[in-house]
Order: sequence, then C-alpha cells, then structure tokens
Amino acid sequence: MSAIEPLHLGPDVIERLIPHRRPFLMVDTVEAYGRAPRPTLRAARQISANEPIFEGHFPGLHLWPGVYTIEGMGQSCNLLQIIWAFERGFEEHGGDPAGVLAALRNLELGYKLRPGYRPEASAPLLEMLARTDLPSRLGMSAAVDVKLLHPVFAGQRLEYQVAQSHVFENLLRFDVEAQVEGRLVAKGVMTGTHGVRFPSPP
Repeated sequence: MSAIEPLHLGPDVIERLIPHRRPFLMVDTVEAYGRAPRPTLRAARQISANEPIFEGHFPGLHLWPGVYTIEGMGQSCNLLQIIWAFERGFEEHGGDPAGVLAALRNLELGYKLRPGYRPEASAPLLEMLARTDLPSRLGMSAAVDVKLLHPVFAGQRLEYQVAQSHVFENLLRFDVEAQVEGRLVAKGVMTGTHGVRFPSPP
C-alpha cells in the first residue's frame, strides 16, 4: 500500500464528510492518508460494550457482527473517495491539493477546541460540503468480496486500511483489510459506485 502521512480526524469532522450517523457510524477516527502511488487511508473504530447491537448479538457474548466490520471498511472507502475527490477537484481548478488536508486538520483543531484554529482556513471546504448542487457523497456498494478471518469483541480497537486499486468509469475498487492488535481479522476487495466531482472552491 502507498506511503501515507498522519491525518488525525475525529467523529465530528468525519460526519461532515459522510452521511452515516450513530448507531451506524462505523468509523471513529481517521488516522492517516496518502494520495500516491495510490490513494490509501487508515481509520479505526473503538468497540464499546455499550453498543446497542450487543443486546441481541449475542446475549451473554459481546461478539461484534462481521457485517459491521465490513461496513466499517466500506465507510473508510467512502472517506478515502471523498478526500481524494476533493484533492482532484482543487487540483483541476488550479488549486493546491494539499489545501484539502490543511483545511481538514484545521477543522479538527476547531472541534477539539485547540489553539491555532482559524475559521477562515476551512470555510471554502465547508461551503463546498454544504452545497446542494454537488453530486452526492454517498458511496454505493457494487460488489463485496471479503473474508472474515477472526472474531472481534467489545473492548477491542478495530483498525481499517483501505487502498484504491482501480478506477473503471463510475466504479472504484479498493483493497481492504481490518486488524485488531496487529492481527488480521478481515481482508478482501470492495467495489463501489462514485460520481463525486467537485467544482472549483468558492
């Protein structure tokens, strides 16, 4: 997978980028991103014993549903697609693609109430996200070929790594994997539709 750099984004910024919400938001943090040689993203989800799903899956055993692990990898692909598309949009209109990551990092400072936050630095990105004339940022799954290798339980931290491998017109293919404590728990390939094309920043 590609060489990537730290990009620490929490749930407030993540909810600005994708439409998923609790209890079906399967990504807590974005940890790293790289654009070359192929777009790659690392993200994670801390699994709490208080998750509503554990009331029925399974009583007496806090076993994380495998389909939720797959959904987490899918949402990570969606996040990767959005960041990548924003960078391309900025670049195609003469902007600096690095400005996208800078705006996201600045926005995270604001949500964490940390010094150095500058509202004007993230304003163009937020304006683009709020526009109703842009294509939907909702990624739709077209094919999933994933093997679940080991069970995941409450109290564990589920780590995702996804990398874009191919682009076919309106389809994107990703190599995906999930780990817990360095142990691979799921791995495979996911293909989804896209159509995210962003105009120049306002």
